[in-house]
Amino acid sequence: MQNDISLVSQILIPLDQYPHLLENEPIGSAVTLLLENGSADGRHLYYDEILVTNGNSQLVGHILVKDILTSFFPSILGTATSGIYEGKKEHFTDLSILLEDSFRRECRRQAAHTVKMHMTKPHRSVDGSMSLLHALEIMVKDGESTLPVTENNVLTGAIRMQDIFRVLGSYCTI
Repeated sequence: MQNDISLVSQILIPLDQYPHLLENEPIGSAVTLLLENGSADGRHLYYDEILVTNGNSQLVGHILVKDILTSFFPSILGTATSGIYEGKKEHFTDLSILLEDSFRRECRRQAAHTVKMHMTKPHRSVDGSMSLLHALEIMVKDGESTLPVTENNVLTGAIRMQDIFRVLGSYCTI
């Protein structure tokens, strides 16, 4: 019996096509990279994370859009809460209404921080020779929608759940 299920290496997004940065680059570069990887009309982003590498192309972490935004406004997007100002709770957090006008200024100020200051530890990586079903199992178990793909500890790309779905979903249609 022939196995039609593909391998990770057959559908991974190669590293040169997946957003990635060195750990010492500024967060402003991460923002630019994510904005460059979007729809032609500029209204939608194709990625919500950037893989972070060291000088040896080894995966050292990842930074999500949420991490970038939290780095710009830790006072309103971080986990700490403030109980000083009480107002408009149903629509805004305590501080968001006070900081709305300073958004651009604050973003520019924080954009010089390095990626490594706000990245999180790397996802579990998978090997390109792994089957798609096994990679999907890992994603579901770990609650991840993207996994880095490495070969000999060198980052080669990434695989996304939606790309696995595209392959596996084709088996489920009539």
